[in-house]
Amino acid sequence: MSMMTKKASYLEHAAVTVADIDWSLKFFQEVLGMAETRRKEKDGELQQVWLKGGLQLVAAPEDPAAGRGHHLGIVVQDFKAALQEMLACDGVHAMEGKPEKWVQLPDGLVLELFQEKPGAIEKVLAIEVK
Repeated sequence: MSMMTKKASYLEHAAVTVADIDWSLKFFQEVLGMAETRRKEKDGELQQVWLKGGLQLVAAPEDPAAGRGHHLGIVVQDFKAALQEMLACDGVHAMEGKPEKWVQLPDGLVLELFQEKPGAIEKVLAIEVK
């Protein structure tokens, strides 16, 4: 891995598998004030929901690994270069059956890559939140 070139990126969202998506949605909306931005349903059942602030809730299957991370959505400056560099690392691979923006790390962590809109990373990283 080359660490010499100055690069920048930011976490666009984190997706987490939850045992009870309805309870979790209510919790994040009512306790933390996170507004729903979109949802995905199947046969009338809520499967996924995205909240403003970068949180995606994913309904656990019958045998859940609730509370475990599902994937990290990361905005990168140069999509093609970042993807090429990631795939050159030992154990990192594209995910079969998924678009090229999805990669899996050796420990199983999944990343979803997004191309930066010009200047977005610099603006996001300039915000002092703590």
